[in-house]
Amino acid sequence: MGRSRIRCVVLSGFAWALACAAHAQLVEDMVDSRVGLSPPAIDVTGKAATFEFLSQEVSAPYSGIVLQGSATGDSLSGWVRFYGEDEWLPLYIVRSATDAAFLAAYRGNAVRDGPPFALRFETGPADSLSILDAGVFLDADEEQPSQTGYDAHHPSSAIIAPTLITRRQWRAAPFVGTPLPLNRPSYDRITLHHTAGFSATTLAEGTEQVRRIQDFHQNGRGWRDIGYQFLMDQEGRLYQGRPFLRNVPFSDGPPLAHGAHVGGNNTGNIGVSLMGCYHPPEGSGCLDEMTQPAVDSLLVVFAFLSERYGPGPGDIGGHRDFSATACPGDNNYRQLPDIRAAVQELLRTGNATLGAVTLAARADSVGVVTVEWMFTADYGIQEFRIERSAESHTEILFRGHAAEDGRIVDVGVTGQEPVAYVLTAIGNQGREQILGTFDLALQTPRDFVLAQNFPNPAAGSTTIRYYLTQPGLVSLAVFDAAGRRVAKLDEAFREEGRWHVLDLNTSSMPSGVYFYRLVLDGFAGVVHETANQLVVAR
Repeated sequence: MGRSRIRCVVLSGFAWALACAAHAQLVEDMVDSRVGLSPPAIDVTGKAATFEFLSQEVSAPYSGIVLQGSATGDSLSGWVRFYGEDEWLPLYIVRSATDAAFLAAYRGNAVRDGPPFALRFETGPADSLSILDAGVFLDADEEQPSQTGYDAHHPSSAIIAPTLITRRQWRAAPFVGTPLPLNRPSYDRITLHHTAGFSATTLAEGTEQVRRIQDFHQNGRGWRDIGYQFLMDQEGRLYQGRPFLRNVPFSDGPPLAHGAHVGGNNTGNIGVSLMGCYHPPEGSGCLDEMTQPAVDSLLVVFAFLSERYGPGPGDIGGHRDFSATACPGDNNYRQLPDIRAAVQELLRTGNATLGAVTLAARADSVGVVTVEWMFTADYGIQEFRIERSAESHTEILFRGHAAEDGRIVDVGVTGQEPVAYVLTAIGNQGREQILGTFDLALQTPRDFVLAQNFPNPAAGSTTIRYYLTQPGLVSLAVFDAAGRRVAKLDEAFREEGRWHVLDLNTSSMPSGVYFYRLVLDGFAGVVHETANQLVVAR
């Protein structure tokens, strides 16, 4: 069907101006086509202001109309009159509990073949009024697919179900008729919406707004229930929309009911709507971005729905992927690639805790670090690893099995910048979770250092470290007790201000006492010379 964009008329101080270009989300899936409106005729009396609009010719047969707008003040009434008829018929109006948004609708049994209509709104004399969108529909009922499918996806313990405010808790009106399954035969998509108004930041506001949205969907548009499977307020609380088809806990993934949130594309499509406006061009009350609690909650919700019902992170999209609408708002839509990546990572790591650990690290005067850990809880740890991150480089230092306490000595730290030690646990199906981190700042030596080799005595291999306070030509070699050189470890120009680390293979050296000597040559000769004792034990 053809679609025409409405002129958005804002009335304030009895003047009107064109103000809006975006399609309103709440209207998008409740109409078959949009209808433009003329600027209003205004009649102001001492106690009220009346605004009358004329619609354009409607391009198709219709039996109802839907409007979305904004009105200040406590008083708002509305009526519609169709071309060639004398009677003004009342509009069903539902106002937001927290902002100036409102929805209005008329639906009847008569099918009108394209005539225009007139609208009349009455407000207080100093109130403002705007109409964001208008459209018409033919069928009062929502699409009703055949009944097939029923079971949820495979439950798992990787993602803990988010807390859900149920229909009983927000005191939902009963479903009209019998809900039908959403999956036929599978759940295929997850779609993000915003309500473009009807915002909520507290539990009390959220429960009231969900009731009002359900009220309009049922009694204004004539649907069987609220259109979405789930809704979320601006602080991340999750509300049940449509009823579940089986009386099983939410954590077990109950079968979902078919919804009405993406016209013509509802089958297998799970709708999650953010209460509020997230598209700034639609008005000064719109938020630029979701709050961080809402983002965090949304990631868990999407991961839970993906794990329990089957759609992958790549199947997460926005309402505008299906139709010409601003929903879910420009900034939210731009975040979807990052949201999909974060959901993918959350599915890998899970939010069900694998365990708990205390992790600590300390460095001695020559930069050798001792890392210790102790597990305090184990919920399925099969293995773990300890990594060191420094200078944008990460290295695995240790791998362990199950939840084994222990300690390691790290002689591989070379720079003076802080290093981070991270313990990551691995559970079933390769699920990984970071259980502990420790950041360590190292002391900078004030003089040349040739550290004691580690381990000492050495059996097979040992590590030698040295630190320079000025650059130069380094010679580092190992000698036996008779002064014979048995190994040359280093002979090159080296920079100052960092630890230099070398490994010595002692597997072919006889047991006994050895010495390793460091000589630093500068332009004027030897700058520094020092030696340490090394013991080889077989």
